[in-house]
Amino acid sequence: MPAKISTVCYVHEFTEHLTQDFIVKEVTAVARLDNNDPTKVVYLKVKAFIPSDQNVPIYIEEFKKGDIVFLKGKFIACAGWYTVNATSIKIMENLDFDTMPSIGLDIIVVGITIKTVQNVDGKSVLDFYVEEYLGDWEPHDFRVEVRHNPNVRYLSNKTNSINQSMRSTKAIIMGTIIYEAPVVDEVIQEELSPGNHIINLEDIFLISTNRSSTNGQLLNVPWLNVQANSAAGSRTNRSPRGATPRTSSRGRITLAQINPPANHSAALEASPVPSMNTAASSRIQLNFYFIINNLS
Repeated sequence: MPAKISTVCYVHEFTEHLTQDFIVKEVTAVARLDNNDPTKVVYLKVKAFIPSDQNVPIYIEEFKKGDIVFLKGKFIACAGWYTVNATSIKIMENLDFDTMPSIGLDIIVVGITIKTVQNVDGKSVLDFYVEEYLGDWEPHDFRVEVRHNPNVRYLSNKTNSINQSMRSTKAIIMGTIIYEAPVVDEVIQEELSPGNHIINLEDIFLISTNRSSTNGQLLNVPWLNVQANSAAGSRTNRSPRGATPRTSSRGRITLAQINPPANHSAALEASPVPSMNTAASSRIQLNFYFIINNLS
């Protein structure tokens, strides 16, 4: 069940190392959540795999510490941060931490639920379980709470129908994701409620497994016919549209190097970089996860 993310973020720091087939860059990135408050940020633990073969087209531009980049990739939600395997990184020129837009974290996930919609504090709420594979050493699943305004009839008609006649429902979910920190009693130092990843729902599509999308008919896909294949064969040496040529950024001076952003230090002081060690972090265990397995 895929989980995709896109956002604008600040390259706080990164390291790189070589493997047999890739240059692997491990980045700590910061995304702003509020244009008016630079201390409201979220951290991204990003991995970018750059093929050692110079002939392989890539969608990851060469970046430096202090750059503002537009990031796309697969992700896993962790306790207070997000782990991302980058599929695209594009430099956004003439921006720094102070001037970067706070667009939030846009996501598309495929999730499964055995719940029905509930009304909580004036919001329609549903829990979904999401899986994504980023590697053997990363968590493979997480839980999200989907929320929307019940007065939005378009969304309410869809969420109200979930699991009315079935035991589980799979859905494509689109929206923005935020992390709500756990609530802790300051006196007794006990956690009153756990941290939670909240998706502010923008659209949802329910996936039906009861029927075939083709209804037994053969699809006439135009690019699969012989003529299209022969035409495509004459263009095999072309780079895919949008691929980035290998150009070095050595000697390129970033805006952050000329004038270090004033709000960056304030953001780090108010929201320190978390210890993003997924091997040590506890895996999210869902009661309904085991029920879902029993249903399949």
